[in-house]
Amino acid sequence: MHSAEVDALFRLLLLYLREQEMELLKAIVRRVPIEVKYTLLLFITTRLALTLIGVMARISLEPYHGKYYVWSFSPRLWLDIWGVWDTGWYVNIATNGYSSQLSSAPATLDQANYAFFPLYPMLMHYLGIIIGDNFVSGIIVSNCSFIIGSIAFYRLMRRHYDEETALRGIKYLFLFPTAFILSGVFSESTFFMLLILCVFYGEQQKWILAGIAGFFLSLTRFVGVLVILPLIIGYLKSVNWSFKKVSPSMLPIILIPAGLLAFSFYNYLLTGDFLAFVHIQSSWGRSLVNPIVKLYLHLLYYDVYESFISGFTIIWLGLLIIFSRKLLLPYFLIAFLFTMIPLFTGVASMPRFLLVVFPIYIILAELAQNRHLDMVATIILAIFQGFLMVFWCNGFYFVV
Repeated sequence: MHSAEVDALFRLLLLYLREQEMELLKAIVRRVPIEVKYTLLLFITTRLALTLIGVMARISLEPYHGKYYVWSFSPRLWLDIWGVWDTGWYVNIATNGYSSQLSSAPATLDQANYAFFPLYPMLMHYLGIIIGDNFVSGIIVSNCSFIIGSIAFYRLMRRHYDEETALRGIKYLFLFPTAFILSGVFSESTFFMLLILCVFYGEQQKWILAGIAGFFLSLTRFVGVLVILPLIIGYLKSVNWSFKKVSPSMLPIILIPAGLLAFSFYNYLLTGDFLAFVHIQSSWGRSLVNPIVKLYLHLLYYDVYESFISGFTIIWLGLLIIFSRKLLLPYFLIAFLFTMIPLFTGVASMPRFLLVVFPIYIILAELAQNRHLDMVATIILAIFQGFLMVFWCNGFYFVV
């Protein structure tokens, strides 16, 4: 056999192997659930776009950072854009642990890191031990939580809605105006994932799993403990409100407040005050307020930042009131509680707090059943999110 013939046979063999590899790859892709493929597609495209916007915005607005731009967490600009505001506190806890001492830094006068719940910085810390960078570990934890939470959200929706509506729900999660925060070093994505898992397992009456997810949920943010009310009401509704039919198997649900109680006890050991994490909130300007008055005043009589926050919140409340019938009772309660409880302490950060209120995305998915309306909403929300990303990654007050 001549060398030319050997080369030709070898090329044919390589071509055959490539075809086999392609067939294998196609077979693998076909077996991947649609929600996983769709989530990964949205994740890759949106994160690339937001990273490009963030890098360009950080470079373009560098002369204007001033007092609003406080920290730098990474020498790599494409990573550094994912850390602003509370990122500094989470990195501090992950690196140094909790302290009873008040901060004396000008930007954080009379504030303390025990205001922040422990699960997210703990995950940052332990992953940081492996990779050697607590900030990067925070980005990894946030994005993994975001992806898992998105897939779980689809599966939660599929229990009550068709496939097309459930996929739109994922899309509107990614397109929500402040959804870039879910990739930043913040606890929102971890909270969202645990909330979805807690509700998902609760609906299936897998109470041990629901209780475990709820335990970690209330270790992530204070309002997480409130999920126990919609779970109980949803269960009672499923047994026709008959207390005689309540099964002892749901006892693990008491794990949900146990997370909050554990952090309260730690606060007592640290400061001598079980509610130290609540009392320190006044250092961030948070106290009990009348939310209606606050929304009205901030909408009309404060600067553009406060007006934006109030307007953002009012639009969501309007959607919730008008389209409440599109939600199951437990979902409506989650939307109401997770919106109103933060509002009773002020309007600051509401565009961020609303990010985890998943019934928002169900309502948007239901409303956008018309293809043209869906397309218009997609374009508007994508542009709006890009606009807010510019301000957020530069430390301005539109989204705190």
